[in-house]
Amino acid sequence: MKEYHVFVADGAVAGPVAAKFCAMQNLNTLLVERAKVPREKPCSGIQFPYFEKIIGNHIPSDRLCNNTLSKVEMHFPNGKVISAKFPMLNFMRDTFDEWLCHLAQSYGAEFRDSCCFKDFEETNNGIIIHLETGDDIEVIKAKYVVDATGMRPAIRRKLRKAEGFQNGSTGAALNYYFTADGNLESDKLYQFLDIEYNNMMFAWVYNKTLNDGNDYWVVGTGYDKDIYQQLDRFFDHIKEVYHLKNVRIVKKEGYSSSMSFINEKRIWLGERNFLMVGDAAGLITRARSSLHNECKPVIPSCRRPIQWKDNRRNQEPVSSR
Repeated sequence: MKEYHVFVADGAVAGPVAAKFCAMQNLNTLLVERAKVPREKPCSGIQFPYFEKIIGNHIPSDRLCNNTLSKVEMHFPNGKVISAKFPMLNFMRDTFDEWLCHLAQSYGAEFRDSCCFKDFEETNNGIIIHLETGDDIEVIKAKYVVDATGMRPAIRRKLRKAEGFQNGSTGAALNYYFTADGNLESDKLYQFLDIEYNNMMFAWVYNKTLNDGNDYWVVGTGYDKDIYQQLDRFFDHIKEVYHLKNVRIVKKEGYSSSMSFINEKRIWLGERNFLMVGDAAGLITRARSSLHNECKPVIPSCRRPIQWKDNRRNQEPVSSR
C-alpha cells in the first residue's frame, strides 16, 4: 500500500494549488482528478490579476483567452449603468486547470487523472483511501486529506458535515456561446445585477476562446429554477440592448449546485486531519465576493491547525493541539 503525507481530491483550481504548496514543503502529496485532462469545466474562468500572487506563478499566455478583458459595464435594476477600467484574467477552465495540475506535478506532487476518489476510512495509523482507475480499485494511505471536490463535496458529505448542502439542486448556471453582429465590445465584461435575470449572483456577457481557437461571445446566468427560460429571457434582452443580428449559438454548457447560500453553516474548513478548500469549504457568496468577514469566526474555531515539524520529506506531519 502506497503512503502519502497528503491526499488531495479533485483537479480544479483549489486542489492543484493546495497540492503545489504541500509539495513545496517536501510533503509526499497525491493529487487526483476523476476525468482525463484537459476536461470540460463550465465556469466563468475570470479572475483578478492578484490571482497570480495567490497561486504563486505567472499564468502562461497560451493558457489565457485570445482577448484581454480590461473593462467592466455594470447594469443595475434602477437603470443606472457604470463603466470602468477593470483588468481581468480571462481563461477557459479546461486548459487552465490542466496547467495547474501539471504545475503541482512540477513542484513534486504526484498527479493522476482518470482517477476517481471513491471512499475513505479513518484508522489509528492514518486514513485509508479507495481510488478507482478504470476497472481497477487501489487502496492508499494518507496522513491528511484535502477535499476540493466542489459544490457537491464527496469527502465532506462522508464526514457528515454537509450543513449548507442538500441532496437535490439549489440552483443552476447556464452558458450559451454564440456569434453575432452588434455593439458588444470584446474587451468588456457586462454584468447585470438584476434579480429579474439572475437571483444567485449576476447575469453576464463577455468574450471567450473555445478549443477551436476562435473567439465567441458567452451569455449566462444563474437561477434557482427554470434556468433555460431565465437565460432565454435574458438573452433576448441582450439582443435588444446591443442590437445583435445574425445570432448563432454554437455551444451550451451548465452545472447545478447543492449549496444553500442562505445557510451560514455551509462554511466549514474541516476537522482533525481533514481540510476543506474552495467550494467544498462553502467559501462562496451570491456575489462571489470576499469572504474575509465570514471566515473570521470560523478560523479561530479550528483547534488543531495543521503544522509540520520541518520540511524534510521523510519527516511525519503532525497536528498541533
